[in-house]
Amino acid sequence: MKERGLPIGQWARTMRKGAKRITREQILGETAVQFIGRRFLDMGFPWHPSNAPLDAGIDGFVEIRDVQSGEATNAWIAVQSKGRTILEKETDATFEFTCTPRDLDYWRRGNMPVLLVVSRPERNEAWWVSVKDYFRNQPSRQQSRRIVFDKKANSLTSDAAGQLLQLVQAAGAGTYFRPAPKREQLQTNLLEVKRFPQLIYWAQTSLRDPAEFREQLRKQMQYPPREWVFNSKRIYSVHDLRDEPWASVSEIDTVDWIEGRKWASSDDPQEQRLFVWILNECLRSFAGKIGMRYSKEDDALYFKKTPDLSPRVKRYRSRQQWAQRDVFREYRSKTDPSKIFYYRHVGFEPRFRRFDGRWCLEINPTYLFTSDGENTHAYNEEYLAKIKSIEGSGAVGGSVVMFASLLRDREGLFADNYPHLGFGNLLEGELDVGIDDKFWSKDDKKRRAEQPVEEAVELNDAELASRLPMLFDDLEDNEDDA
Repeated sequence: MKERGLPIGQWARTMRKGAKRITREQILGETAVQFIGRRFLDMGFPWHPSNAPLDAGIDGFVEIRDVQSGEATNAWIAVQSKGRTILEKETDATFEFTCTPRDLDYWRRGNMPVLLVVSRPERNEAWWVSVKDYFRNQPSRQQSRRIVFDKKANSLTSDAAGQLLQLVQAAGAGTYFRPAPKREQLQTNLLEVKRFPQLIYWAQTSLRDPAEFREQLRKQMQYPPREWVFNSKRIYSVHDLRDEPWASVSEIDTVDWIEGRKWASSDDPQEQRLFVWILNECLRSFAGKIGMRYSKEDDALYFKKTPDLSPRVKRYRSRQQWAQRDVFREYRSKTDPSKIFYYRHVGFEPRFRRFDGRWCLEINPTYLFTSDGENTHAYNEEYLAKIKSIEGSGAVGGSVVMFASLLRDREGLFADNYPHLGFGNLLEGELDVGIDDKFWSKDDKKRRAEQPVEEAVELNDAELASRLPMLFDDLEDNEDDA
């Protein structure tokens, strides 16, 4: 026999390749849920199956009602069904059931009673245990995660109705239950440091302070390297202090060095402080190569203006695709396009931190508003507070992804990576407990981080003028007076 020209055996194999399957375990699970539902209904208690496409740990809820009057009590019991054909360590009187750590932790949260119901539908058998009561104040049981069922005492029959009523009376009406467990992959704002300075040189100097040291350096070189630290008349640098311009401002016979990895793993507070200081100087030098500058006043890095004040655009790899963003640009009045309100510089506040022996760069996105691309705007704080209050979490996350992409080491034969500091990927972690996105984004503007980001941010800036009319009116008056 053939189907569409194929032998029936070959046709069957072809169908199996792409077909959806319903396993025997799924059939047994659904049969068990319907079976115990009928048991509860036989007791006179309404059964509300969750009908969840994925089992999150609870299969349904029983509402306890007054069997005589029919009055609903608003007292509920959560039920987890486990259908079986073979019971674990079964005897004539007992059997066992071993809980998974995740299920047990889930069932024991909240104040709603939770029943674990194990059944063999084909034999018309079901047994129940109140999970919280069984494990309460029982360390040995909690450690083993094992429940021993008494086939007679734990049988789910109409005789159990009184015990279920006692359970909900102890918990009270209006019980609550922990949200369903949700494994969630989180991406942090921590960018792993993959490469440190190989050697950190140090030497004595007769100069009094960093300002004098910097002045003497500039006498030797117009734009001297900045990767150095002045501390207690000692100079620390990733550059060999025996070379110029360092040799002219250091006591060359005192030059020594230490491996960067030793300071990276040191628990000495002074060495850690100096190491972070060196990392910050390296980061500021590295950031300068991608068009950023350090603001000592804000302790932050911002993208610099362009020579002609035209937009500065950065192209980067986002979470899923290539994107681009204006990291410096002007914003004009909507009513008078000839008038510039401000220039906005995208930036971030950097913090080096060590977790479990790993150094990371914490990226906290921020902005700087200037009046001319250089001088901080008179209303910088107001603009910054407003844009952060209306900016969605997606845009913030997108900024973190952008900076991580721009700072991350490039791969390939011709990659020209900064030699003294290198970054890997943003740290990620998986949690057993997640947050439902609809609650997380309830007050968020629900802007996608991949819009690209600039689209979301531009909306924020456009709204500033309408949301702060008095502030902008004052600003326009000040500009007219100037």
